[in-house]
Amino acid sequence: MTTILAVDTSTEACSVALQIGNETIAKFADEPRSHSRLLMPMVQQVLAEAQIKVNQLDAIGVSIGPGSFTGLRIGFAAVQGMAYGADIPVIPISTLKLMVATYSRQQNTAVGEITALLDARMSEFNLGRYKLEDNNQIVALEDDRPVSAEQVIALIEANNPSAIIGDSGNLFETAPQLADQFTQIYPNAIDILPMALQQFNQGLAVNIESIDLVYLRGTEAWQKRKRLRASAEEVN
Repeated sequence: MTTILAVDTSTEACSVALQIGNETIAKFADEPRSHSRLLMPMVQQVLAEAQIKVNQLDAIGVSIGPGSFTGLRIGFAAVQGMAYGADIPVIPISTLKLMVATYSRQQNTAVGEITALLDARMSEFNLGRYKLEDNNQIVALEDDRPVSAEQVIALIEANNPSAIIGDSGNLFETAPQLADQFTQIYPNAIDILPMALQQFNQGLAVNIESIDLVYLRGTEAWQKRKRLRASAEEVN
């Protein structure tokens, strides 16, 4: 009986899920800037409901970005602590791929090309292109990458995806024709579980030390905003 814990803190939502055999226990909260307060109590709740301890986990699945650099670090630090402390292997999952999995479950959509977006601010986006196949597999059509708003629009118009999901920021101010294709999605840790279980069964779980968070353009945009704020403070 495989037991996997899943954690996602990559966006404004915070979620935790646990699979123990055929049983699934999940917690989800949409409370921006509350991850540090919510995450570990949610982990403790799902473990308590399953009546197990951290050292009984076979693996931990975690979204590694792109996304909020603060949220990602909070989740990753929690996973690091559990993985180091109990010598548990970890399965890293792309946040954009996770959003596609969440969309597929919520919309009961089995096939089609999906463009997943995360607003990185300052007219920049983190973008993933994925295909939902009829065997419930999610296949990356290209690597997740940072793009400008103009590139997002060009890619969507060139590839005509079945859906655009995630966080669109102000994209539709310049491309209102795409708004009808868009669905706002927060990733949910419950959708890490099937991907993590598959990778665990394939022997793909790894040591936490070998995993790096994937920020793409988000941290660059944050550093740029930080420099702008610092300059403004010096002027004032």
